[in-house]
Amino acid sequence: MSVIIQVSELHFSTADGIKVLEDIHLRVDRGEMIFLLGPAAAGKSVLLGLLAAQIPPQRGQILVHGRNIARLSRKKAFELRRRIGFLPQGFAPLPKTVLKNVMFKLRCLGNFQEQAEEKALAALERVRLTAKLATSATELEPLQRVRLGLALSICDEPQLLLLDEPFSNLDPGGRTEVCSLLAQIHLSGLTVLTATRGPLPTAADGHRVVLLADGRVKE
Repeated sequence: MSVIIQVSELHFSTADGIKVLEDIHLRVDRGEMIFLLGPAAAGKSVLLGLLAAQIPPQRGQILVHGRNIARLSRKKAFELRRRIGFLPQGFAPLPKTVLKNVMFKLRCLGNFQEQAEEKALAALERVRLTAKLATSATELEPLQRVRLGLALSICDEPQLLLLDEPFSNLDPGGRTEVCSLLAQIHLSGLTVLTATRGPLPTAADGHRVVLLADGRVKE
């Protein structure tokens, strides 16, 4: 099985010198579904931001899709980000309809109108949100909003999916639904790394769990 993420000796500190990540080593194989479990302020969001090439690395090596993130030009970093689906913590949709939210992203990524609509409809069908196409995204319930976030993350057919706290603000039933949906998306061949403070839904049973605490990872 080939490696999709390889992190070695990764360190990260805030501007005022507070250590967030310390000597992180992490390997993710293509096709894995992993949960990154840790308390609030453990550095989960920073780690995902580094993996998504959205935060510049400081020390250590990060290889994603075989590319060294620290050495990427701005153009190459953009190309890499297109191959990564990323759902940030506290995702807030645009004040547009559900369909137009997804189409707007795809158009910004260079898809033609017809192609964008086709991809948007396919993504929304995968997350079971087609009944809300014409609904304003700002009116969605929390679970439906997470579904929209997932659709936005997978709409341009990435190979790697990074999710930051997708279970927050959901009741136990909602967390189970989202986790089951992630498992279905994962079965299509997508590599999925989900950061959460927990507790993990039962649907996560059987999948790899990586603990992040005190700036270090443990398994």
